Amino acid sequence: MRIDILFLSVVFVFISNSYSISESLQADTNRIEADSCARVLDFDCAIDSYKEALLFKNVDSSLVDFLDIHNRIGDIYYKQGYFTEANRSYQLVLKYAEKYGEESEAAKALMGQSHVLWRYGDNVKSIKNILKSIDLFRSLKDTANLVSASNILGGIYVSTGELRKASDIYEETLSIAIAGKDSIGMASSYEYKGVIRSFKKEYAEAIKYYLKSLSINLKIGNEVDAGITNANIGEAYMNLADYKIALEYLSVAEEILTRHNFNSGLIFVNYCAGECYMRLGQFSKAHQRFNKSLALISVTGESREKSTVLGLKTECFELEGEFEQAYKLQKEYAIAKDSLNASNQNEQLMQIMGQFEFEKKEQENLFLQQENDLKAKEIESKQAQIRLQYAIVIILIIFLLIVVFLFIKLYKNKKLLDEANQTKNKLFGFIAHDIKAPLGNLQMLVHMLGDGYAHNKEEQSKVLSELNNCAYSVVQLTDDLISWSVAQQDGLNFHPENLVLGELVKDTLELFKPQIDFKKIDIENSIQPFLEVYVDKKAFLSIMRNIVSNAIKFSESGGEIVISAKEVMDKKSGRAMIELRCKDEGVGMSKKKIDLLINSNQIHTTRGTANEKGTGLGLNLIKEFVEKSEGYIKIKSKENVGTRFSVFLPTVDQ
Repeated sequence: MRIDILFLSVVFVFISNSYSISESLQADTNRIEADSCARVLDFDCAIDSYKEALLFKNVDSSLVDFLDIHNRIGDIYYKQGYFTEANRSYQLVLKYAEKYGEESEAAKALMGQSHVLWRYGDNVKSIKNILKSIDLFRSLKDTANLVSASNILGGIYVSTGELRKASDIYEETLSIAIAGKDSIGMASSYEYKGVIRSFKKEYAEAIKYYLKSLSINLKIGNEVDAGITNANIGEAYMNLADYKIALEYLSVAEEILTRHNFNSGLIFVNYCAGECYMRLGQFSKAHQRFNKSLALISVTGESREKSTVLGLKTECFELEGEFEQAYKLQKEYAIAKDSLNASNQNEQLMQIMGQFEFEKKEQENLFLQQENDLKAKEIESKQAQIRLQYAIVIILIIFLLIVVFLFIKLYKNKKLLDEANQTKNKLFGFIAHDIKAPLGNLQMLVHMLGDGYAHNKEEQSKVLSELNNCAYSVVQLTDDLISWSVAQQDGLNFHPENLVLGELVKDTLELFKPQIDFKKIDIENSIQPFLEVYVDKKAFLSIMRNIVSNAIKFSESGGEIVISAKEVMDKKSGRAMIELRCKDEGVGMSKKKIDLLINSNQIHTTRGTANEKGTGLGLNLIKEFVEKSEGYIKIKSKENVGTRFSVFLPTVDQ
């Protein structure tokens, strides 16, 4: 039994839900059909479909849809000129929207009701409603409806003669519409800018704006608004006294607005056409048009235009000569006009407008202040980011510079280490080979003397000569090794000074006197006593020793060595230099060997003419020290003829 009850309950819920879903689908279908009818301006179809949709929607089931449909119905009634029905729909929306906090629908209803009240001539209530609507749309950021509401406010300003304020509003709404790509808003703003020009009696300019509006409305299919624009263009041409063109535009407007039952617009079309006929002297047609306008005013309840129509009809009677009729109508016209003036000049209305302008300025100032504060914070934030980025960049640059510096230092140290390692290998190899031989010979010759190997003076003299050569080789090798190692390891600090060249050469020659005497070499020192060089003394003495040593080594016994010097102008540096020459008549060298000696850092050793053993380090030392003294060397030689060794060194400090 319980299972049966449960089953029936489930079935009931399912049927109820299915029915609810079916109702919702039917309401949505009616809504879609109504929207479609509204788009093609079939207002009767739209009203019927919206009402059918309301049969399935109520306040409890779907509040937003319920309110939206009533707002749409109110808009259609307004377009048809049924202001009472329109106002009733808007009032219903406001009742529930304010109760449940539906601000968007409330704002739309306030805008529609404001338009109706304005048509009735109640500017005070109209402006109150439109200001509320504008505030709501602004808070909701609904720019499209904000443009529409602002344009209505501009229309109220126009009707009260506040053309400057109205113009400012239309400029603002046009900018908003363009920014938001709101075609309807743009068309409406251009239309109202034309109205401003028309009120200023700038009719040609007004037509330009009307045509812009008309082009947009036709492009987007906004037919009713296109009809209104045609009517406004017709009025402008009428004011330019071009009645034929005016009637053509009014005829187009009448056809469109009649098709869509837009009675409010037809009031305007008929009295404009009536005025055209009146100016053309066709008084009968003029009265027909004026009467149609008055009849439509009775239908819509729109009193704003009544005084205008009565005034035109009175003027028409006067032009016909029907003064009695004109007099009777004048009283009715005066009453209507006084009533309208009372509405337009109401003190309360002026206060509301003033308060609105004040609040608007306050809001704009507040907004600008907030915007400025926000921009200031953004700028401060960006500046902080920029400062941080600069700091990071500076740190990175410093880091990179440190890395580069360490890399360069490491590279130089590695290069120095490699060079030192190569030098060490060369020196060890050289020492192992070249010092072993003379030391071994020394040992052997000493044993020979000790064992009495040399029995006569000639043999003893020969052994002693060999002992002298071996000892000389060992001493020279030791001296060159010390100088070479110091130079290679950057241990020799150069302190250049002005030195007398002749004295240094003389001191050097004294060191080699035993060798010179042994080989019976004639030395000619032709250096002038006043010549000076700017060079480190130790470095120069080392250079000079090696030059003299090589000249002696490769000279034959009884040969001649000429040492000279002169001041020359160096073409490369453009400065004065001392050329020190050492010329011998020795064995000489080939060009290939000269290039090898000058351009290579390798150690080369060659025995002298008396079988003297050299170190092979001499020329390397000369090159090293000359370059560090900012000089250079030149060698000219011919085999079996001799060699001229030239060293170029800076003259006195300049």
